[in-house]
Amino acid sequence: MLNRFLIFLAFTLVLTGCTAVGPSTISASRPAYNQAVQRSNDQELLLNLVRVIYRDTTYFTTVERIAASYEFNRSVSGGINVQSATNAVTRALNIGDATLSLNEQPTVFYAPVEGEKFVRQMLTPMNPNLLLLLVNSGWSVDRVFSLAVQEMNGLRNAPSATGPTPILEPNFRDFKETVRLMRILQTRGVMELGRQLGSELLEIRFDASEDDADLVARVKFLLGLDQHLNAFPIVSGNEKQQNDRIFISTRALMSTLGYLAHGIRVPVADLDAGRIQRTRRRDGHDFDWQELLGGVLLVRSSSEVPKNSSVSIQYRGSFFTLLTMTSIANQPLFCSTNSWH
Repeated sequence: MLNRFLIFLAFTLVLTGCTAVGPSTISASRPAYNQAVQRSNDQELLLNLVRVIYRDTTYFTTVERIAASYEFNRSVSGGINVQSATNAVTRALNIGDATLSLNEQPTVFYAPVEGEKFVRQMLTPMNPNLLLLLVNSGWSVDRVFSLAVQEMNGLRNAPSATGPTPILEPNFRDFKETVRLMRILQTRGVMELGRQLGSELLEIRFDASEDDADLVARVKFLLGLDQHLNAFPIVSGNEKQQNDRIFISTRALMSTLGYLAHGIRVPVADLDAGRIQRTRRRDGHDFDWQELLGGVLLVRSSSEVPKNSSVSIQYRGSFFTLLTMTSIANQPLFCSTNSWH
């Protein structure tokens, strides 16, 4: 990267008469540092998801600060070539009698994310208001509820999937059907998640449209709601189901990581060796976790270094490569413990 930047800088100096070197440095280097931090954040998230599926201890760090200094020098020399110092941070470009050299000294400050406050944030169920925030930001209601809600009016969203890998497939099908229908109604403008008029309570509202009456009726039936009502307040908790409101239990961030970790396809050898629990369907066949996750997260494992992979890590002798990740799970807002509560 520095070679290309030095050549760019040389032409800039020729065109500008050696003025405004600082702005050129910023425009050339800042995007590269930004992209490197983003890529390392994705790799750390993937690493911790793999740790979760192997029941290893997770560990999080944060890039607190990046300091990079540049020293530019000119001198008289001969020849035309580019030279690199052994420390890979100094470059020299010879153009005729002029030599341009650039010395880059980056310093990155890391900090562990730990302590009692962090543990409490990881283990405390999320604030239901975040559901509305995410939906209003353009994310689909089915993805938001699938990741963040563990139970809704008695419908369970794979609670056994948030801890160690279960032996039997989790209970999730009625919940998944409900949020799938809610998504259809959302896209048609028939269902809305918002706040009650004059209240801070969240509520789900249905439009009494005859065209989608059957879908609305099915959602109400699955949730055990009164078919004659079209507005239902959302209440936190898992109390006994009532037909005029919707009780929800939200997940903690650690539980959501456990849920997502099942999107990792681990090596068959680790399954055979018992390092990872096999999950069976009720008919005895292997359960495919994508039936639950539906592409929210898919990670492939291999014994060879992956090619053309943007996010990949090595762990326990295998390479894990991210194939798909939903936009919600990959957003800083969703992964930030500060915004979770």
